[in-house]
Amino acid sequence: MTRRVVLLLMALGLASSVPARAQAKPDFSGTWKFATSEPSGYKGSNGWGIPSTTVVIRQTANELTIESDQFGAAMKVVYKLDGTDTIWDAQGSSQSGASTVVKWRTKAKWDGNKLVLFTWNTALNQLRDIFTLSSGGLNVVRATEQPGPSTNAVLNYSKGS
Repeated sequence: MTRRVVLLLMALGLASSVPARAQAKPDFSGTWKFATSEPSGYKGSNGWGIPSTTVVIRQTANELTIESDQFGAAMKVVYKLDGTDTIWDAQGSSQSGASTVVKWRTKAKWDGNKLVLFTWNTALNQLRDIFTLSSGGLNVVRATEQPGPSTNAVLNYSKGS
C-alpha cells in the first residue's frame, strides 16, 4: 500500500511539472524584417508608432532590448521583464525643429505566452504592443494613443539576417 502511494505521488509530481515547462516564455531575440500590416499600408498615427523596416531584439531573463527606427530615428528601448518601469531622457525635436529633451517610460508584462509592451513619452503619446511568435514570425498587435485619434494595427515581421 505504501509503495502505491509513493508511486502515485511521484506520478503526480511528474504530471504537474509538464504544464510548467509548456508555459515557458518565448524568446523574441533576433533580427526581424517588416513584412505586412493590417490595415495594409499602416503608417502609425501622426508619425507615432510607425512600423520599423528592421527591428533587432535582444532578450535576457531580465530585459528585452529593442533597436529600431520606430520613433523616427535610430533608438534603443529597454523593457524590464519584471514589470517595473524604466524612465530615461532622450534627445528629440519640437514641431518647429528645435532640439528638446523627451522623457520616455517603458513597462512590460507577460500575459501567458504574449509579451505586452507599453511605451509613453512626454508628448502624451502612448503605444501598446502585444508580441507573439507564430509560424516562425513575430506578430505585433499595436495600439497607439495620443492627442487626437487612436489607431490599431497588426504588424507582421519575418526573421531576417
